[in-house]
Amino acid sequence: MSDCAFNVEFAFWLAKQNRGNTAFLIGLRTDESINRFRAITGSKHPFKGQRYSTRLAENLYNFYPLYDWSTQDIWVANAKFDWEYNPIYDLFYKAGLEIDEMRVASAFNDCAKATLYLYRVLDPDNWGKMLLRVNGVDFTAKYGHTHAMAWRSISLPKGHTWESYLGFLLNTLPEKTAGHFKKKFETSLKFWKHRGGALGQETIEDLRKAGIEFANKGKVSKQSPKEVLVFEKYPDDAPIKDFKNVPSYKRMCICILKNDYNCKYMGFSPTKEVQLAKQEALEKYKNL
Repeated sequence: MSDCAFNVEFAFWLAKQNRGNTAFLIGLRTDESINRFRAITGSKHPFKGQRYSTRLAENLYNFYPLYDWSTQDIWVANAKFDWEYNPIYDLFYKAGLEIDEMRVASAFNDCAKATLYLYRVLDPDNWGKMLLRVNGVDFTAKYGHTHAMAWRSISLPKGHTWESYLGFLLNTLPEKTAGHFKKKFETSLKFWKHRGGALGQETIEDLRKAGIEFANKGKVSKQSPKEVLVFEKYPDDAPIKDFKNVPSYKRMCICILKNDYNCKYMGFSPTKEVQLAKQEALEKYKNL
């Protein structure tokens, strides 16, 4: 059972033991990804109108008290209140990472490929174990943050826009795979054209300077500095610092080139259908 599945099962088990309401506190933040913004603020059944809550079952709720905190807010609070934190972040700092680049998570998910090389410096003992146990880990560490795996800058072929190049890439894929990507991309198009996503003030200013048109629907909340933007014309490219969190056809191309089947680069999480298929495969082959 995965840690996520365990958390859900434990929540339901604990709720059955309690006679009153049961609340689970979760540290998700809306600026981590568009999918998390949607998950937190899109609840149809919040607790007493609190938008940072969502009902899982009768008398069982998830609460996200840090939902509108930025990464900067967290480190200001750490310094101001002298909170304890994982010392791995100090090593990240010494390795030259900015606070938005620091991530403690599985070494082998899609988001971690680009920083796998850091294990050689930060955790050499476990790095040695990885080399012995995981096929391809050395290759990924060397090239996971380079052009070889569609990381950093990618050149647009002559005669193409990113939108037309996306069409070309989709035509190179098997029909089923292309259909899967198209469904994800259509969801993104609808989301950014109609509902909109939360972006910070610096990103909004960068978008203005880049000449990218958008409509501003106002702040996410009174406390949050972020504002919800919609894009009637989906951007072809977004040549700004916060590129990853802004919609563009180039971002879609990167997902295909990175073989990012679940489009995590665009902020998507695996669907229940994908998670179920994965679980069934693990169960089927666990004794091999």
